[in-house]
Amino acid sequence: MKLKYISLQEIIKEKRTLLRYIKWQVFEKALRFFTTIFISFLIANYLSPEEFGKYTYTISILTIWIGTSNLGMNNLIVAQISKYKINQKKIISTFLKIRIISTSLFFLLFIVYALLNFKLGLFLTLTILFSFLEIFEFYNQGKLRLIANSKAKIIAYLFGFSLKIIAILFFKSYKLALIFYSFEFCLIYFLIYKDTKLDFFEILFSKVESKLLKATLKKMITLSITPFLVIFINKFDILIIKSKFGFSLLGQYNIFSQVILLWSIFPIMLTNYHLPKLAKIYATSIEKYHFELKKYGRIYFFIGLFLTFISILVFNIQYGILNYQNNSIYLACTVLCFINIPQTISLLQVQIIAINNLQNYGLIKVVIDFVLIIIFSLLLINIIGIIAIPLSLNFSSLITTFVLPKFFKNSLRHVV
Repeated sequence: MKLKYISLQEIIKEKRTLLRYIKWQVFEKALRFFTTIFISFLIANYLSPEEFGKYTYTISILTIWIGTSNLGMNNLIVAQISKYKINQKKIISTFLKIRIISTSLFFLLFIVYALLNFKLGLFLTLTILFSFLEIFEFYNQGKLRLIANSKAKIIAYLFGFSLKIIAILFFKSYKLALIFYSFEFCLIYFLIYKDTKLDFFEILFSKVESKLLKATLKKMITLSITPFLVIFINKFDILIIKSKFGFSLLGQYNIFSQVILLWSIFPIMLTNYHLPKLAKIYATSIEKYHFELKKYGRIYFFIGLFLTFISILVFNIQYGILNYQNNSIYLACTVLCFINIPQTISLLQVQIIAINNLQNYGLIKVVIDFVLIIIFSLLLINIIGIIAIPLSLNFSSLITTFVLPKFFKNSLRHVV
C-alpha cells in the first residue's frame, strides 16, 4: 500500500508541475499569437499587403540565416543537459564556443549578402549578431526552467509589441518595425541569459575537454546540414510565392498562412516539457521509454487533428472578416491547415532524434522532405498555381512523418 501511495503522490506532483509549466507557456504562446496576428493585420491593412509581404519576407530570410548558424545544436543541448547533470557547465561552455564562432562567420556573410542583394536585411543585423545567446534558452529547457523562459519572452513580446505599434501607426514604417523586431529578439535572450545565473566570461574562457569537444563536433557534422534544410522547408512557401507572384500576393497569402502555422506553437510548448522527461526515461529504462513513445504518439496525433479543425475554423472567420475574394488563396490556405497533423507528430520525432542521437536519420528525413517539396511544387505550380505549394508541403510531410520511420529499426517506429 505504501508503494502505491508514493506512486500516487508522484503522479499528483508531476501533474501539478505540468500544469504550472502549461499555464505560463499558454500565456506566453497566446501573447505571441495575438501580437503576431495584430501586427500582421496592422501592416497589411494600415500600410499595404505589399509592404506586409516585404516585412514577412525579410523576417523569413533572417530565420533561414539564424537557423543555419545554430548548426542544429538546439535539441542536442537540451538532450545533453538533461542526461548529464554533473558536467552541465562544461557542456554549455562547449556549445557556447562553437555557437559564437558560427554566429560570427554567418554575421559577416549576412552583411555581405545584405549589401549586395538584400538591403532590407540590414535592419535586422543585430538579430544575427546576438543570436548565439539563444543557447541559454535550451540550457534552461534542459534544466526544466521553462517558466523562466516564458517570463522573459512575455516581457520582451510586450515591449516589442508596443514599439512596433508606434512604428506602424505613428511613423507608418514597416522598416522601423523590423528594427524593433531585432530589439525584441535581443531582449528575449538577454533576459533568459540573466536568469541562468551563469557567468558568461567564466564559461566562455573555461577549458573544454578535447574528448567532449570532439564528441560534440562529431554529432554536429550531420546536424549542421539539417537546420538549413528544415528552415528552408518551413519558409519555402514564402520564398517561392515572392519569386513567382511578387510581394503583393505574398502579403495576401501570408496574412492567413502565418496564423495557420502559428498553431504549431502549442505542440512545441508540450515538446519543450516532454523532451527532458523522455531523455531521463531513456537513460533509465528503454522498455518504459518505448511505452511512453507509443502513448505520446497517440496524444500528439489527436492534438494535430484538433489543431487542424481549429485552424480551418479560425481561417474561415479571418477570411470572412477581411472579405477577400481570391479562390486560389482560399483553397491554398484550406489545404495548408491539414499540415498540423504531420507537423505535430514531426515535432515529437525531432525530440526522439535528439535523445537517441539519430542525427543521420534526421538528415535523411529532411533531405527526402526537401526533394519531394521541390519536385512536386515545381511540377504543379504552373498547372494549379499557388495551391501547389501547400499540397506539396502536406504530401512530403505525410511521407517523411508516417511512412519513412517504418523502413528503419529505431525508436521512431513506436510513434507512428
